Amino acid sequence: MLDTTGIVKVRITGLDGRLMLETDSEHFSFPRVFVHDVPVNNIIMIKGKDMPEYDADLGVYVIAYMKNGDRIRYMGRVKMSLDNQLNVQIRDDTSTIMEERRKYFKVKSDLRCVISGYERDGMAFELESPMLATIKNVSIGGVFIEGTDPPFRKDDLLLLNLKVEHEIISAVAKVLRLQLYYDGRLEGYGCEFTNVDKKMEGLLAKLVYNIQLQQRQEKQDKNFRR
Repeated sequence: MLDTTGIVKVRITGLDGRLMLETDSEHFSFPRVFVHDVPVNNIIMIKGKDMPEYDADLGVYVIAYMKNGDRIRYMGRVKMSLDNQLNVQIRDDTSTIMEERRKYFKVKSDLRCVISGYERDGMAFELESPMLATIKNVSIGGVFIEGTDPPFRKDDLLLLNLKVEHEIISAVAKVLRLQLYYDGRLEGYGCEFTNVDKKMEGLLAKLVYNIQLQQRQEKQDKNFRR
């Protein structure tokens, strides 16, 4: 069954693999429509500008990028194609996971977060002055935080705040490992989130996708200037 709520990005290709369209969740929806008086919810409606137009009933692949990192490919057919809208009916009985399941996809980052306190051996400690730290990579499942002074310990629970667009994520991150440089200096902490709910998962998935998009654009700009 098609999980329409878990999709953060879609990619439409021809049956030959040629890219036709790629867009994020802000530009597509799954409206409830009627086909021969029967309600269906497996039609994806993509909105945009100056979009290429395709023949009705053209066979395509719809690749859904899920919050958990999966890429699921479905067969589909174009139902309507205009310069500002593309409707594709998805055959949700044709799903194929395109790669080995990867629960969390992480991206390199340079994000700032605030650590307000921590818990160690069942005791809570509030920092007198909140600590500003740098997140060097992030995923839905956790973060890698640059080393701090004073250092934290393995199994500490860090209380941190991270801004995503206009919202603040209040996360509890468990230190799973201390990563060291070759000379023994502390590089940082590999941490796992312990309080991810549906809303937080959605915000983190969007954050990861936006970072990917920005990095891809920067790479294209760099190649263009060469």
